[in-house]
Amino acid sequence: MEFKSLIKNEDSVWTFEHNIAGKSMMKNLFIPEYGILDHIFIGGGLEWHVFIRVIPNGQGSTTTWTFIRHDGLNDNQFEEQLENFDIEIIKWKKALEDSK
Repeated sequence: MEFKSLIKNEDSVWTFEHNIAGKSMMKNLFIPEYGILDHIFIGGGLEWHVFIRVIPNGQGSTTTWTFIRHDGLNDNQFEEQLENFDIEIIKWKKALEDSK
């Protein structure tokens, strides 16, 4: 997954050009004190809620992502989206490390 033309709007909604979905938006639903990094991805005709939790584990933290297949995706399309997950995780990790 690659984002191009990333712009943060005043209402904390990011707009960008997604390499698969085209013009897209992401609204953060972060509650850092509870380890919640949820967001809503809007693009390609979908509004997809992504649930992310960060849990302390004694040596740092563990991050869990819960993906629920959107009604607008068939099983094959959902699997295709998940194939891009590794790339997205690498970018999330870099963003979190850069924010320290």
